[in-house]
Amino acid sequence: MISDLIYRCPACGGFDWFAEKGCLHCGAAVELHSRTELAVNGRKEALPFWYKKVMSFPLPVNDNGVILKSGKIRLSEEAAGGLYKGFLGMIAAHYLRKPVDEGNLTLFENSLLFSGSKGERKIGFEQITSVTIESNTLIVVSRTHGPLFFDFLEESGKKWEDCIQKAVALFYAPRKITEFCPRIRFADEVRPGPRSSFGLRVYRMPVRKWYRKDSSLLFKTLRRLVRLIVRLIFTIRIEGAENIPQKGPAILMSNHASFLDAIILGMFFPRHIWFMTKNSQFYSRFLFWGLPRTGAFPVRRYTIDPQAIRNLIRVVQAGHIAGVFPEGERSWDGEMLPFKHGCMRLILALNQPVIPVGISGGYELMPRWTTKIKRAPVRVRIGPPIRFEQVPLSEQTEKIIAETENRLREAICALATDH
Repeated sequence: MISDLIYRCPACGGFDWFAEKGCLHCGAAVELHSRTELAVNGRKEALPFWYKKVMSFPLPVNDNGVILKSGKIRLSEEAAGGLYKGFLGMIAAHYLRKPVDEGNLTLFENSLLFSGSKGERKIGFEQITSVTIESNTLIVVSRTHGPLFFDFLEESGKKWEDCIQKAVALFYAPRKITEFCPRIRFADEVRPGPRSSFGLRVYRMPVRKWYRKDSSLLFKTLRRLVRLIVRLIFTIRIEGAENIPQKGPAILMSNHASFLDAIILGMFFPRHIWFMTKNSQFYSRFLFWGLPRTGAFPVRRYTIDPQAIRNLIRVVQAGHIAGVFPEGERSWDGEMLPFKHGCMRLILALNQPVIPVGISGGYELMPRWTTKIKRAPVRVRIGPPIRFEQVPLSEQTEKIIAETENRLREAICALATDH
């Protein structure tokens, strides 16, 4: 529902506000014109306008320092789920989510408190190393408890992600936080100049043949079948295919507004893409078996994951195209998110061509706040590969990283913009 994203009334700022005709608190009239436009009291604007309005309201702190109290939630912990093995000798620990309790969550000015049937867990903000969300599951990583997964059964998890991040930012003020995932990163942590050490210039990983071949005949057959079915149902247009190198390694980077983005790219891209895929997608035995055969490999996106980086290096050193969404997650309102700091550092260190791709229409097809697919035309534009000058990790500075992000962001934005 749209209230998962617009979780406060844009007129009065009240929570739990949305009814069929408008706000339960102030009576503001609300009408969703499309998946990209909302009207409040007759004023029609794009969703990013109203989401910025929601984010502009201050946190409601009472006399006891309480900001929010949740409805019923399910708490899960991370549990080892076996060993992932893929083509090219990819290997990674697979993690599952093990439910441990049900209860409620309270957000204070300086901490989180989970109260369940089996006891309480208090997490001070100084312990938190990462805050993010997958679907409606809030993920909080702390030094004491490790990754904790809060499934909100009665309300918007996005509301809780935003409010916790805002509260943590206020807790650390005047220090500025630039990222909350894969770890909380402060603006003053970025080096203004290079280190004195030289640093590696060639990044290689050992390759072991877990499978006899580096591709799956079954996947190639299914790819053709799915492509035919999708073309019969949806309008998919690919432009710029001539910009893709016929052979050799590269890193594809695209904007990410829909769950279907990776499927569209995987089915219609002229060359096979090996996608970095969030660990939670490998939740069933079928997917755990099937996803490796599509070239997908897991990443724990709520924390720094060296195994995923090593597997990505294996892909490019074997001469394939690795697919990475530099925003790190799907956009909620359709606007492009900031690119991940670690992602920019990686492409600078690897010295491989970067293929910019812009997808337009994906948000209308299936935005993050709904599970319903709507027929909408989608256009994929592929730009010429960009070569960034190689800069070892030890020599990367704030200026170089920012320039890399700006250059790549401008290229993807131009491709994703309708003309």
